[in-house]
Amino acid sequence: MRLSMASCLKKNWEIVVISFIGFVLRIYITHLDPFLHDWDERFHALVAKNMMKYPLKPMLNATPVADYDPNMWCCNSVWLHKQPLFMWQMALSMKIFGVSEYTIRYPSALFGFLIILLTYRISILLTENKQIAIIASLLVCFSNYQLELISGRIGMDHNDMSFCFYTLASIWAYMEYLKKNKWYWVLLIGIFSGCAVLNKWLTGLLVYSAWGIDVLIQFYKSKSWKTLIPILCSTMTCCMVFLPWQFFILYKYPEIARYEYAYNSKHITEVVEAHSGSIFFYVRNFHLYFGGYIWTLGLIGLFLLARTKWDFKIKYSLVLYTVITFAFFSFVVKSKLPTYFFVVAPIINIFMAVGILYFVRLFGNKFVSFLAVSCCLFLVLNPRDLYRYRRTNTEQLIKNYNTNIYKHLNEVLPKGTKVIINVNAFEHTEVMFYNDGITAYHWWLSNDDIDRLSKTHTRIAAFENHGNYVLPDYIVRYPYLDIIPIKLR
Repeated sequence: MRLSMASCLKKNWEIVVISFIGFVLRIYITHLDPFLHDWDERFHALVAKNMMKYPLKPMLNATPVADYDPNMWCCNSVWLHKQPLFMWQMALSMKIFGVSEYTIRYPSALFGFLIILLTYRISILLTENKQIAIIASLLVCFSNYQLELISGRIGMDHNDMSFCFYTLASIWAYMEYLKKNKWYWVLLIGIFSGCAVLNKWLTGLLVYSAWGIDVLIQFYKSKSWKTLIPILCSTMTCCMVFLPWQFFILYKYPEIARYEYAYNSKHITEVVEAHSGSIFFYVRNFHLYFGGYIWTLGLIGLFLLARTKWDFKIKYSLVLYTVITFAFFSFVVKSKLPTYFFVVAPIINIFMAVGILYFVRLFGNKFVSFLAVSCCLFLVLNPRDLYRYRRTNTEQLIKNYNTNIYKHLNEVLPKGTKVIINVNAFEHTEVMFYNDGITAYHWWLSNDDIDRLSKTHTRIAAFENHGNYVLPDYIVRYPYLDIIPIKLR
């Protein structure tokens, strides 16, 4: 066993090195920003923290003392705005490693690492060419966009990283099934796809699109119902993974659940929260996903792919997944968000690897080839962009300053304080994340809320007036008010 393991590592030492570099890079990026990012990491982090204690009751504000709109996802209590799996993973990470802005990112770092390995394996299954697999996995390894999702800087952050992993894992399992025709791959497809749905709803069923088309063609040719059995069994497995949660929330929180289902559907037919864009929205973002204009090598790779004798079903399936995803989000879905298309980025990285290898072979010279690949990886990593968002500037200084205050708030709070107001917009989430047993509100509470709290002699602490955050007279007159002698920025 030891000899076979050593032999395997020796045979595939390149992917071992690449995956190690990728893992280190991803752990490094999780520790780069000592604060919670605005959109949407701080909301995900707070709900995940509350899930440590109440895993079946996702909550933003666990102990509200004021009236709120249950359908307002930024400021409510029970929080069903996203499917729960990625937040369960974040909660588990915090349970193991402790509560911090870093530990919530560890699952995303792990998934980013695994996506490198999945890309390598899918490349091998498609091409049986180790060089293409190495280049494709390198492109994923140094992906700036994926690293920033892991860091939490790009919106949807850990939600999308988890979704990307499970979707790609379901596609990988399908590729293995096409090669080996074993039943356990059928079940794995269903499990991974169900997990993808439990992250980002029904787009997690992507794997069944190409498979479904293939099954329909087989059924048309053979007229045998047996051709439908594998995909039906896989679909049933998938439903067994994600449906229990849907039944649970419809039973436990019916009004909120129905509202969120309807709200999610609006993304297809309406522009939600000003996320608009033309049919060229994702094309214009290709430089973010793939590093400048080297994504055009993917078009060359597609052309070359069509001329190869590689496994036809795997080849057309991967192309279909890319085309379906691009067409659906470009031409059908009205709301546009950059990360919607990124789910198929590893597949496009494989196409790009085919194009890159073609030109590398044209060069012939090993040094020139090495230089060309290195330039591609430099563009994909885009270190200037990584630095630009983290250089010392006013915004960064303010974020660090306020976060440091929130982390040490218990040192200055009057004893017994449970409610804090006059916090910057949406930073109430960060106050509650870093401080157990505190209920925080951005801006102020209403007059009616203050009157109600005065009847129970509830003590309230408020940050000093700062900027536009000037306490109204009815709050200043509140008899149980304590001013926190700190000005936020």
